[in-house]
Amino acid sequence: MSSVRPLPFRPLAITALALALTAGIGAPSPARAQEGRVIATIGGIPITSFDIPQRQRLLQIREGRPHSAEQALQDLINDRIKFAEARRFRVEANEQQVEQAYAQVAQRSGIDPRGFDAVLRSQGIEPRVYRGKLRADLSWSNLIGARYGRTIFITDTQLVDALNRRQGAARPMNYVLRPVVLLVPANAPPAVVQRRMGEANALRARFSSCATDMEQVSRLPDSASREQFRRLGSDLSPAFRQLLDQTAVGKLTPPSRTSQGIEMIAVCSKEEASTSDTAARNQVREEMTTAEMRRISEAYLARLRQNAVINYRDGRDAPRR
Repeated sequence: MSSVRPLPFRPLAITALALALTAGIGAPSPARAQEGRVIATIGGIPITSFDIPQRQRLLQIREGRPHSAEQALQDLINDRIKFAEARRFRVEANEQQVEQAYAQVAQRSGIDPRGFDAVLRSQGIEPRVYRGKLRADLSWSNLIGARYGRTIFITDTQLVDALNRRQGAARPMNYVLRPVVLLVPANAPPAVVQRRMGEANALRARFSSCATDMEQVSRLPDSASREQFRRLGSDLSPAFRQLLDQTAVGKLTPPSRTSQGIEMIAVCSKEEASTSDTAARNQVREEMTTAEMRRISEAYLARLRQNAVINYRDGRDAPRR
């Protein structure tokens, strides 16, 4: 249920920030509806040939991998259904919520909302499309939280069992990390990428402390440091865990090219976790709650899709779920 991407933020279930249509998913304006050929309708609301490539770009930025037109179409259908259900229960996100969320995403990129508009356009994405996706995801989060948020309770026994399963014979490491990114457009020429990579390596050579050296990031043009977050080693891929273990505390991982630019991870601290570690317990509790909310959300959406009126314009005899 779950943020330009794709740096590793804390998992969010009830307060997911993500990405679709400023005018509202449920009722696009006449001008909006005329943008492109109609590919499908959901509850009478069109999805057009303009919407699909826009959604493909959004998904690639958010998840860091390409998506087919069919995947984008199904994601758009899901958003239409989610927004309609949130509107039915009168919990759809309002303009203020959307703008606040948009400003938060921009802030995490180290720029203001107007600058973030320009970044999106450089990626071929209309800002109103991003705001619309935010509206759909926030509305769905409002709905799931309102209907099911109070029904989930993780007991201490469940928590300790989960920690013990993760730890096994050895204690996992508890990492405190902070992503750093030097923004580079996806279509930037190789010379620009190479120049930014050089700037990243120079920063990495100077960097020695999360507490004192983050200011260096803000002095670089088009660069940003993300929010600090905590992760258990058992929740990371072996390759990423090995990379962190090879990086000293207070240092940056080697720079890598991502869909946003040149990314590095500052290793602010790392220490062994235990079942009595409050931070580890809170993180695992949040992850267990998030997983349960995701399960509830997916089951709820599946039920709604079974009853949704989805009409495809490509000759399909029946809607695909």
